[in-house]
Amino acid sequence: MSEFNKPGSITKDKLIADVKQIVADADALLQATTDQASEKIAGLRTRLQANLKAAPDRLAEFAATDVDKTRQDIRDALQKTSDAAQRAAEAAVEAAQKAEESVKKAVESSKEAAQQTAEAARDAAQKAVTATKEAADKALDAMQSWMR
Repeated sequence: MSEFNKPGSITKDKLIADVKQIVADADALLQATTDQASEKIAGLRTRLQANLKAAPDRLAEFAATDVDKTRQDIRDALQKTSDAAQRAAEAAVEAAQKAEESVKKAVESSKEAAQQTAEAARDAAQKAVTATKEAADKALDAMQSWMR
């Protein structure tokens, strides 16, 4: 059996560690977007929470099985994670744009308050986009490292 296929191989351990980090990053993203009211974000948060809840059991199951048996499942899971992260980033950008539009309307009545709100909205959106991008990049890196 090659080193790659041994259940205790470094590659398998690294993949498990990478997926655990992705789960942690996704949880951090959920926490960072707690106050986002967009329906898209709420729906994505609900799905992501369900996936995160199931992730530890799936990861434990993967750790106990042969890598060759689960290779396609891992690819699919990483692709879904990457897709979900991309959708979350898009929803965060859309929410930020809507927030900015609302802020522009508020400027008519209170320019100073509107500027502070816009800065907070941009910061929150940027943090969400950055966290989502990092999660997607880590998922892609994990998949690429694992496939080598």
